[in-house]
Formats: sequence, C-alpha cells, structure tokens
Amino acid sequence: MTDEEIEAVAEELAKAGGVSWYPGRTRGALLRPVSERYRDRAKLAIAALDRVRAGHDAAPALAHPQTETAPRPPDQIQVGGIVVYRPPGDQRAITCRIERIEEGRAYLVPVPRPDVGWVSLDNLHPIGDEAATKSE
Repeated sequence: MTDEEIEAVAEELAKAGGVSWYPGRTRGALLRPVSERYRDRAKLAIAALDRVRAGHDAAPALAHPQTETAPRPPDQIQVGGIVVYRPPGDQRAITCRIERIEEGRAYLVPVPRPDVGWVSLDNLHPIGDEAATKSE
C-alpha cells in the first residue's frame, strides 16, 4: 500500500466522517482536517481489500508488514495540512491543502486528483443504452 493510496482513502473517510456526520447532512460551511485517525482507518481498509484480492484471510500483520512513514504533525489546522472543506450552501466537500493562515483565516488550494482526466470511450456506455437493454 502506498502513501498516495492511504491519503486518498483517508480523504474520503474524512468526507464521510463517521456515522454521525457526512458532508450532505450538516448545514453551513465545514472545515475538517484529514487526521491521523482517518489515515489509520485507511490503512486497515486497504489492507483488508488487499487480503480479499489476494484470496486469503491472513492476519494483517503477517500478510502485510507495515512500512514506516515519516511521523505526521498533530491533527490540527496548520499550513501544509490537508482538510476537507464544504463551502456554505454547497453539498459537495472538496479536499484542499492549507497554503497560508492569516488573521484567523486559512487560504485553501484544491488538491488535484491525478486519476481523473482523459478516459477511453470504448468502455463507457450512456445510461439511456443501459435502460433500453434492460427493458428488452
């Protein structure tokens, strides 16, 4: 499992935020740090997926030795940190990096996702075609 995979899953977990919170449930602006708690849960989720894909049900410590990563700063809002932000009135949460903090405000820059871009149309089917196929 790579650090990039861990961060991607941790960002999604931060967006979901557990049973009592998710971006569409609360009203108003939201700023949530992608904390170490989400990274730990992401590691567990990725390890479980790897075990399922590999076809065995081995113990996580035996199947996947943990790679040591650089220690991360405490889970707080700070420059360089990754947060999940939902603008006021919006239903979507955006993963952002904190660029600057001044006078009680944070300057956020959206984090680009490299896996989105050009895709092959050979494997994509319009929804209308799928509905027509099911009705036949």
